[in-house]
Amino acid sequence: MNYNILGRTNLKVSEIGLGTEHLFNQEREVVESVIKEAIEQGINYFDVLFSVEHFLKRIALGFKDKRDEILITGHLGTSELNEKPKRNRNVKKCKVAFLNLLKNLQISYVDVLNIQYVKANEYDQIFKTNGLLDLAISFQKEGKANFIGLSTHDVNVAKRAIETEKFDMIMFPFNLVNYDLPGRKEIQKLCEQNNVGLIAIKPFAAGRILQANRTVNIAKYQTGGISMKVKNRPDISSSICLNYLKKLSSISVILMGVKSVRELKNNLGYSHIRCDDIDYTPFINTYQG
Repeated sequence: MNYNILGRTNLKVSEIGLGTEHLFNQEREVVESVIKEAIEQGINYFDVLFSVEHFLKRIALGFKDKRDEILITGHLGTSELNEKPKRNRNVKKCKVAFLNLLKNLQISYVDVLNIQYVKANEYDQIFKTNGLLDLAISFQKEGKANFIGLSTHDVNVAKRAIETEKFDMIMFPFNLVNYDLPGRKEIQKLCEQNNVGLIAIKPFAAGRILQANRTVNIAKYQTGGISMKVKNRPDISSSICLNYLKKLSSISVILMGVKSVRELKNNLGYSHIRCDDIDYTPFINTYQG
């Protein structure tokens, strides 16, 4: 596993991170084993998306006795309703949800506190007095979060957030599909200029790209703005997707989600292939209109 520095945070992050979204409906044993195997394979960056008690307690089993070896990103933007995650922008409920995250993970702080999935019509609201950004800053001052990030599927939101200099890292979709998405290269450039860490999410477009030789519908949220119906190449693989993103030097972490140890190990097979030895042109052309 290779490691990068996450922008101005000086955190040393594994080039592949583990998102936990796709573990939500998995059994306790699966969640625990996937996290432990990820750590064994050298992954040290973990993104905990949902603040749902039973799920967090399963994740905590995988993190047990490993806190000093890993980096954890927690989120502001969801709460728990009927044992399921619910998107939420209520500051008081988000505060309770984050404190419950710390409690259920049995940790005292997160390395990054991320304001989750910000849409264009919510952006200004986040910056209001006593809004979500102020809440994140208050947790940072209390020592419950070291750094602050923002995630979005909107190019303009990402660019505006980077330029405020209030966020230490940005999460945005990067994959083969959005190769020529207007603004994608500008996000990369702005992150480099402002020393903001860049986390690539949706490397497989929520798994749509990996359905080899099948016609799939790809949604805008999976690409940051592009939707299409397309037939995937028969030779597409997770290794192709990950090595393609690895070539983008502005990206600190490629955040992938898995449902099993087998899937995790298969995806990590990317490291056995030299990214410079792959011709990505045919794969990119598949998704160009």
